[in-house]
Amino acid sequence: MNFEAKLEKYAEVIVKVGLNVQEGQRLLITVHDQGVELARAVAKAAYQAGARYVGIIFNDIDIIKFWLQYGSEESLDEVLLDQMDLVGKYGRREDTILSIRGEDPNYLEGFNPIKVKKYQQGRYQNMGAWLDLVQNDAINWCGLMAPSKEYAAMLFPDAPEQEQLEKTWDLVFKMCRADGEDPVADWKAHTDKLAGWKDYLNAKEYTSLKFTGPGTDLTVGLPSGHVWRSAQFVSQAGVTFIANIPTEEVFTLTDRTRVNGIVRATKPLPLGGTFAENFSLTFKDGKVVEVKAEVGEDDLKNIIATDQGAGFTGEVALVPNSSPISQSGHIFYNITYDENASCHIALGNAYRFSLKGGKQMSDEEFAAAGGNVSKLHLDFMLGSGEMDVDGIKQDGSSEALMRAGEWAMDMHP
Repeated sequence: MNFEAKLEKYAEVIVKVGLNVQEGQRLLITVHDQGVELARAVAKAAYQAGARYVGIIFNDIDIIKFWLQYGSEESLDEVLLDQMDLVGKYGRREDTILSIRGEDPNYLEGFNPIKVKKYQQGRYQNMGAWLDLVQNDAINWCGLMAPSKEYAAMLFPDAPEQEQLEKTWDLVFKMCRADGEDPVADWKAHTDKLAGWKDYLNAKEYTSLKFTGPGTDLTVGLPSGHVWRSAQFVSQAGVTFIANIPTEEVFTLTDRTRVNGIVRATKPLPLGGTFAENFSLTFKDGKVVEVKAEVGEDDLKNIIATDQGAGFTGEVALVPNSSPISQSGHIFYNITYDENASCHIALGNAYRFSLKGGKQMSDEEFAAAGGNVSKLHLDFMLGSGEMDVDGIKQDGSSEALMRAGEWAMDMHP
């Protein structure tokens, strides 16, 4: 099968499984400069599925670099503002949105660190319109990857330059279950399996989780009324969709003030143009009180200072080490992929749909129930083949959830 045919299959998965584009819906695609070929394939598939209109937000990385090099520091407050206006418009109409990432993960390297800080913080501070849509299940949406040549060079540094991008695309097709005879049926089987784990955890109603592994001894509180979620969501208009492709996780929100201990990250963390690597975070009563990193410590500290809630947690997710993304042996340097290779925790905002009645609560009511409110939502990975996870019951007793990175429950969906 040639590349164009493979790309069409991927686009079919995106339109039919991820977005589930409805007859008459408008689709907004946000894409980087080297993802245009995928955007075109998705637009074609969307129109074939009955889309009314396909719009595009095009992010040229070289133009962003010109801004950082020649623009004023004060102007960086405006990052994403125009885009969020358009995102909000599509959201209010209950249209659908696709976010395609995969640009050069190091595109901010070498720029004035003060400007980089302002740019990175501005990105998170101006994401409010998008977070509102996501956490309220307002629309059917999806986030995924189209690799750039710089990204491919990071993933396959030892391959000949002319083969790097081809190898990366083939890996994307495989990890996204877009390479089989019937990808739509493959996704149905996969989402059913994840739903089984989700239902099991919801029936347990644990009060907290205990993570134990090399450099990690962390207890993560779970608020009363927390809801475990998996791959499929339902929008306010009743459209079933899958928000991330690929996806291997089951997740819920954390109790904002009941996270204690130390956690050692097991994968590098992209920070929107830079990285934090080999880092650890210490939590006390929910708040990050110490940050240590071999690479990117200042950048990570700056992002944790985005707002008052950014130094607290909003999500915890369980992913077995047998995830195909983990077993690929690659570090993807892309949150959508790496978070689905490993158990992870998110700093910042908690999703309202992860708490019973959360979508109807005010910010104050949500915080009082244990939820975290922030403009940041940043997942970092802590899982590995050496990680144990225990579920703590209401009576204080515990039971094994994961051992050596794999499910340990007496339940096999």
